[in-house]
Amino acid sequence: MFDANKRKYPRANYPCQLTVWVDQGHNETILANTSNIGLGGVSVFLNHQIQTGTKVDIQLSFTNTTTPFRCRGAVVRCVKENDKFYNIGIQFEPLSELKTAFLEGKINEIIDAEKKGKS
Repeated sequence: MFDANKRKYPRANYPCQLTVWVDQGHNETILANTSNIGLGGVSVFLNHQIQTGTKVDIQLSFTNTTTPFRCRGAVVRCVKENDKFYNIGIQFEPLSELKTAFLEGKINEIIDAEKKGKS
Protein backbone atom coordinates (compact mmCIF):
# COMPACT_ATOMS: atom_id res chain seq x y z
CA MET A 1 0.00 0.00 0.00
CA PHE A 2 1.25 3.54 -0.82
CA ASP A 3 1.97 5.78 2.14
CA ALA A 4 1.29 9.43 1.19
CA ASN A 5 3.52 10.59 4.05
CA LYS A 6 6.60 8.84 2.62
CA ARG A 7 8.81 10.93 0.38
CA LYS A 8 11.20 9.84 -2.31
CA TYR A 9 14.02 11.32 -0.21
CA PRO A 10 14.08 11.40 3.60
CA ARG A 11 13.77 14.90 5.03
CA ALA A 12 15.72 16.25 7.97
CA ASN A 13 14.38 19.08 10.10
CA TYR A 14 17.39 21.31 10.34
CA PRO A 15 17.40 25.09 10.65
CA CYS A 16 20.71 25.78 8.93
CA GLN A 17 21.52 29.15 7.40
CA LEU A 18 20.60 29.41 3.75
CA THR A 19 21.67 32.02 1.22
CA VAL A 20 19.63 32.24 -1.99
CA TRP A 21 20.60 34.20 -5.08
CA VAL A 22 17.59 34.79 -7.34
CA ASP A 23 17.85 34.84 -11.15
CA GLN A 24 15.40 37.54 -12.16
CA GLY A 25 17.60 39.99 -13.99
CA HIS A 26 19.13 41.09 -10.69
CA ASN A 27 21.23 39.44 -8.04
CA GLU A 28 19.11 39.40 -4.89
CA THR A 29 20.69 37.73 -1.88
CA ILE A 30 18.28 36.30 0.69
CA LEU A 31 19.34 34.99 4.09
CA ALA A 32 16.98 32.51 5.70
CA ASN A 33 16.75 29.33 7.73
CA THR A 34 15.61 26.03 6.30
CA SER A 35 12.66 24.20 7.78
CA ASN A 36 13.72 20.87 6.30
CA ILE A 37 16.16 19.49 3.78
CA GLY A 38 16.44 16.35 1.65
CA LEU A 39 18.48 15.12 -1.29
CA GLY A 40 15.83 16.42 -3.66
CA GLY A 41 15.46 19.90 -2.24
CA VAL A 42 14.85 22.23 0.64
CA SER A 43 11.89 23.96 2.25
CA VAL A 44 12.42 27.45 3.60
CA PHE A 45 10.32 30.21 5.16
CA LEU A 46 10.85 33.67 3.65
CA ASN A 47 9.22 37.01 4.32
CA HIS A 48 8.41 37.49 0.63
CA GLN A 49 7.34 35.31 -2.25
CA ILE A 50 9.41 33.94 -5.10
CA GLN A 51 7.55 32.90 -8.22
CA THR A 52 7.47 29.18 -9.01
CA GLY A 53 9.85 28.30 -11.80
CA THR A 54 12.42 30.86 -10.67
CA LYS A 55 15.99 29.55 -10.88
CA VAL A 56 18.12 30.11 -7.77
CA ASP A 57 21.64 29.46 -6.53
CA ILE A 58 21.76 28.11 -2.99
CA GLN A 59 24.37 27.99 -0.27
CA LEU A 60 23.69 25.98 2.88
CA SER A 61 25.92 26.57 5.89
CA PHE A 62 26.04 23.60 8.24
CA THR A 63 27.30 24.35 11.74
CA ASN A 64 30.00 21.66 11.88
CA THR A 65 31.37 22.12 8.34
CA THR A 66 33.85 24.72 7.20
CA THR A 67 32.89 24.49 3.52
CA PRO A 68 29.30 25.49 2.71
CA PHE A 69 27.21 23.36 0.37
CA ARG A 70 26.39 25.13 -2.90
CA CYS A 71 24.03 24.07 -5.68
CA ARG A 72 21.43 25.30 -8.12
CA GLY A 73 17.68 24.76 -7.97
CA ALA A 74 14.24 25.94 -8.99
CA VAL A 75 11.31 27.16 -6.90
CA VAL A 76 8.55 24.54 -7.12
CA ARG A 77 6.25 25.82 -4.36
CA CYS A 78 5.39 29.21 -2.90
CA VAL A 79 2.56 29.15 -0.35
CA LYS A 80 1.62 32.05 1.90
CA GLU A 81 1.71 30.63 5.45
CA ASN A 82 0.56 33.72 7.34
CA ASP A 83 0.81 37.53 7.23
CA LYS A 84 4.61 37.42 7.45
CA PHE A 85 5.95 34.27 5.79
CA TYR A 86 5.86 32.19 2.63
CA ASN A 87 6.76 28.50 2.56
CA ILE A 88 9.12 28.15 -0.41
CA GLY A 89 10.01 24.73 -1.83
CA ILE A 90 13.21 24.57 -3.87
CA GLN A 91 14.03 21.50 -5.92
CA PHE A 92 17.74 20.92 -6.48
CA GLU A 93 19.03 20.51 -10.00
CA PRO A 94 20.81 17.16 -10.43
CA LEU A 95 23.77 16.99 -8.05
CA SER A 96 27.19 15.53 -8.79
CA GLU A 97 28.07 12.26 -7.06
CA LEU A 98 30.36 14.13 -4.68
CA LYS A 99 27.67 16.66 -3.69
CA THR A 100 25.07 13.92 -3.35
CA ALA A 101 27.36 11.91 -1.05
CA PHE A 102 28.17 14.99 1.06
CA LEU A 103 24.52 16.04 1.42
CA GLU A 104 23.35 12.48 2.09
CA GLY A 105 25.94 12.19 4.87
CA LYS A 106 24.78 15.46 6.45
CA ILE A 107 21.11 14.49 6.24
CA ASN A 108 21.81 11.08 7.81
CA GLU A 109 23.77 12.78 10.64
CA ILE A 110 20.83 15.09 11.31
CA ILE A 111 18.25 12.28 11.21
CA ASP A 112 20.40 10.14 13.54
CA ALA A 113 20.75 13.06 15.97
CA GLU A 114 16.96 13.63 15.87
CA LYS A 115 16.34 9.95 16.67
CA LYS A 116 18.81 10.01 19.59
CA GLY A 117 17.13 13.15 20.95
CA LYS A 118 13.73 11.43 20.94
CA SER A 119 14.98 8.28 22.70
